[in-house]
Amino acid sequence: MKRPLSIVLILALVLLPIGCSAQDMMKDTIETMLAQFTVTYTIEVNGTEGLDFSGKYVVVTQEYDPINFVASNSCSYNVSGNVPAQYTAENAVSVVGMFQKKSAEGTLEVRILKGDELVDLANTSDAWGAVLVTAVNQ
Repeated sequence: MKRPLSIVLILALVLLPIGCSAQDMMKDTIETMLAQFTVTYTIEVNGTEGLDFSGKYVVVTQEYDPINFVASNSCSYNVSGNVPAQYTAENAVSVVGMFQKKSAEGTLEVRILKGDELVDLANTSDAWGAVLVTAVNQ
């Protein structure tokens, strides 16, 4: 991911002196490049049917910034419920989630998918066990 950002910075240095139209061109170039790094992730919480769980997941996004060229943002979501459950993270660069069982019994399994592709999987049968899953689009 550092290589495309380096290219963007070089383009910025070359195009910046050209003026306002260059700034618009720079914005378009950066937004086009960032679009290649953003995807939709699906977080699936499975395991023992009806199992109570709680958790948190964080979604990292990036967007054009006229001062710094690229700005990273993150949003976190506290969740709880019963298995099965599903959450969607759109236009994400990365996502991380931690989920925990709210009981001693049962199995908790959490998967992150990018389309139909399995990106990460974690499960636990431990009493009040927790799992951590991550995905970074490369």
